[in-house]
Amino acid sequence: MAFFLLIGWTIIFMAVVSYKRMKANHQDQAAQNAFWNRENAANSTRKKDISNLDYVDFSGVSLPFALFEDDLLRQCETQVLALKEKKILNLTGISNTDLKLAYGPANLAELTQCDQNFTLLARTLNTWGQRLHELSHTQEAICVLAFAVSIRSDIRATWQLLAELYHTSGDIDKIREMKESAGELNSLNKTLILAMLEEYIIG
Repeated sequence: MAFFLLIGWTIIFMAVVSYKRMKANHQDQAAQNAFWNRENAANSTRKKDISNLDYVDFSGVSLPFALFEDDLLRQCETQVLALKEKKILNLTGISNTDLKLAYGPANLAELTQCDQNFTLLARTLNTWGQRLHELSHTQEAICVLAFAVSIRSDIRATWQLLAELYHTSGDIDKIREMKESAGELNSLNKTLILAMLEEYIIG
């Protein structure tokens, strides 16, 4: 009797596994079909005007150029000055398919370059701010890091150091403002950044 029960349970188990595998295969196929349908639609999208997108704007921004003698600071400053002459877009979290759907495949190369410029700018501002902090130039570090936050850099270290500097000076309202800005991030780091800022606010 036990032998037949074992066979029965084995058959049921194999049937369940087979069903789940078949269901997963169907879901995978549906996901692939949906992806390729969107990709085909994206590749057929007409070229759109991208001249009025939300490019990073340096006008009215005062950054601490040429104030201190330091090789790393100089490298960062030189890089930022070079990037000021380029088009920069924060396209974090937006896929190539979404970009093509929105603006047409003919704009993809330019948009990709704009996004790469943003990534380089965000990393450079982070390094610049960190180095200013290391050299005890606190206000200048805040200036650089605050600009990085204003353009929605998603580098967690940038947000954390700026929050730390505000917290040290007792400016909790600034951290609250940072939290509001962080809520607009389109990044996988958004949740971590929000949680970190909350700790500074309640701490």
